[in-house]
Amino acid sequence: MQTFRQTLSVTALVAASALAAPAMAEDFHGFDPTDVGPETPTAENLQAMVADAMEATPPRNGETYVIGYTMWGGNSPFSLYNKQGLEALGEMAGVEILTADNEWDPNKNVANVQTFATRDVDYVINSLLDVSFAPAVKAPLDAEGIGLVALDIPIPGAQWMGVDNARAGFRAGTYIAQSAVSRWGDAAQDATLVVVSFPLVGPNGQLRNASQVAGVQSVLDLPEDRIIWLETDATQEGGFAQMNNIMTRLDPDKPLLISSFSDEVLSGVVRAVNVGGMAENTIAIGMGGEMLEMVASDPVFIASMSFFPERYANAALPMALATLAGEDVPTSVFAYTNLVTPANVCDANPEIACSDTPDWMAEDADIDEEAYDAYVASLHADPYYEGYEMLLPPAP
Repeated sequence: MQTFRQTLSVTALVAASALAAPAMAEDFHGFDPTDVGPETPTAENLQAMVADAMEATPPRNGETYVIGYTMWGGNSPFSLYNKQGLEALGEMAGVEILTADNEWDPNKNVANVQTFATRDVDYVINSLLDVSFAPAVKAPLDAEGIGLVALDIPIPGAQWMGVDNARAGFRAGTYIAQSAVSRWGDAAQDATLVVVSFPLVGPNGQLRNASQVAGVQSVLDLPEDRIIWLETDATQEGGFAQMNNIMTRLDPDKPLLISSFSDEVLSGVVRAVNVGGMAENTIAIGMGGEMLEMVASDPVFIASMSFFPERYANAALPMALATLAGEDVPTSVFAYTNLVTPANVCDANPEIACSDTPDWMAEDADIDEEAYDAYVASLHADPYYEGYEMLLPPAP
């Protein structure tokens, strides 16, 4: 299988290996790190978390906690949802949220964290852009004894909060493949799969995309020569440009399946498909949930494995507060995820209307659990994830 694996430093692997088997914390004022659901913490519980934390670790400014948050880019829907959720919870908790925009620049990410380290910030929640910059992001915080939660892209030695990409990706791949079989019958076996990837994010992105492919291959006998790995940046524009570059390689008369590491980039890819006149035989599935308007309105963009970015704060902020309170917090916490289609998009976002779906679209994936267990076992045996076991679900 063609992948975008990157060489990881020995230092990073050794630092991360100590985090492979964290002890699990008990419920902390309603926060269970082993089972994060869709519910928003109550103001009462958040304020109780803050009270416990202040008793154990007084705020650096002597008055109130300040949590630094770096966002990928100010024009990123996913980051904006993260920011809105974190600010809403911060207000409920009585915690100041100090936001910095990385502007899609990993050097800016380092500079933002360095600034946080000099401004009496009590904890940082970071959106890493490039895995190779992880040590540089963590170093200034370590020097000041400031804790760090890494969102989605892991930083060895830091806490991590993100998606169970093995399960979510496998579920997404299974769903799009089963949808193809329901729609096109035996012709689905002749499909091409385009896997939209983002190499700079490292193991997390690799796991997400590889799991999508594994899910597809649990349904379809798809050879490697009909799997195209499309490397992009993290933007809609980049997705459009890269997809546009390969359109002439695709047979417009055969089914085309597209899976993507993010909804945002997929929106650009789907636009290229529509402009290129290939929409009739194409179905696509995203990951993230930040472009649900397209799920509701574009017949190519049939579903998203939604991570509900506006709810990331439901885990990230309690992780920080529990750690400040001296609780035994796991080094990794999985976000709540669910498959969103036009039929249930109004449940995910009440501002978007639900609609009837074609007969060939099911409500959810019918996962081959035996195939999934075998796949997870293969991940645990793969040396590529050594030191990044926090990304993996428990071995079967």
